[in-house]
Amino acid sequence: MNLRSAVTAPAGQVLRPLDLSSQETATPQFRMLQSIHEAYARSLSNALSTFLEAEVQAKFAGIRVTTAGEFQKAIPNPGCLIQLRLHPGSETMMLHLESATALALLDLFLGGTGEPVPQPRELTEIEWSLLEEVSRTILRPLGESWQLIKPVEFVVEGMGSDPGLVACPEPTRSDLRISFEMQIAGQVGQLEFAVPSSFFASVITASLPQETAKDVASQADVERNARLLEDAEVELEVRLEGPRLSFRDFMALQQGQVVKLDHGLHVTVRAVVNGDSSLTGHILSAGQKRAFQVEEIFSN
Repeated sequence: MNLRSAVTAPAGQVLRPLDLSSQETATPQFRMLQSIHEAYARSLSNALSTFLEAEVQAKFAGIRVTTAGEFQKAIPNPGCLIQLRLHPGSETMMLHLESATALALLDLFLGGTGEPVPQPRELTEIEWSLLEEVSRTILRPLGESWQLIKPVEFVVEGMGSDPGLVACPEPTRSDLRISFEMQIAGQVGQLEFAVPSSFFASVITASLPQETAKDVASQADVERNARLLEDAEVELEVRLEGPRLSFRDFMALQQGQVVKLDHGLHVTVRAVVNGDSSLTGHILSAGQKRAFQVEEIFSN
């Protein structure tokens, strides 16, 4: 299974170590990784819900440092463990789905309701081949989210229900354990990744004079934040400038009374986004509704 997310470092830029030794939630490194994987959880929810034609909700649950050996030992038997190589590199990561979660996803994939199974069990050979198809949908948005870090392809190198029979890359290797809650048909399951810490140990920064590098980094932050907020909702208000009334006149207003606005029919109106003036334009008719035609966009 190959899933590619292509991104390259701009010319004249070098890699700088990213300190992941601290798990303090206030560090810029932690906030960056948290934002990336919160956005991934939203993308994963949409991708799985569309693919399985059923509502599946993924929620970012946390990141902590562990070792590859500790992660593999913590996986229950039976479970669903998939080992993946991070191409073009030689490092490997692990994907773990709880048995009940994997079986619920497979049930939805086959047109079922995703109801929980009575007892965890090992997957059959056919179920493993189907789970590989589901895992493509799980990994594709992950590769897209990791574009902010480095390009990567996920190549399956091993899988199994018994974690003890799946080769552990390096038991003492420092890994980040990235966890997500999965809500499927009323049940809550778990999806986890164990990724080498070294994969996140570099970020793109400019090897330019300090002032220029700061400008490039600031622009990169703006672009990254904009991508992370793509699915966020904003409140748009279109406002007509009205007259100033005395409090006496305001209290004297009656139902059906017409208040004349100090606003010409051909004068532009302001649109406010989350309380800040951002647009100007004109009011138009669109069928049975009013519409706002954008004339000018203000940039901060």
